[in-house]
Amino acid sequence: MRPLWLCRRCGHPWPCGAAKVALLAEYRDNVVSLCLYLASCLHDAIDDLHQLRPNDTGSTAGVFDRFLGWPARHNRSYRLATTASLDEEESS
Repeated sequence: MRPLWLCRRCGHPWPCGAAKVALLAEYRDNVVSLCLYLASCLHDAIDDLHQLRPNDTGSTAGVFDRFLGWPARHNRSYRLATTASLDEEESS
């Protein structure tokens, strides 16, 4: 729900847990496109939230993490797990 950037289904800040799962499924083959989409959402959210509450938009780090931090953490743990699996296969 813009301009509040809340999930229409659960009312939590978007992207909520369900939205993250849906986004990962939708962009499973193209992480770069996911990050570009979320970066554009971040830009829009900063503008919307600032217009609603100019004195209380939250920390920059918090807003950044909300939109762009979680895919980086998700992909990093996926890469680490994949690398570990490949290393195990090579040593076998």
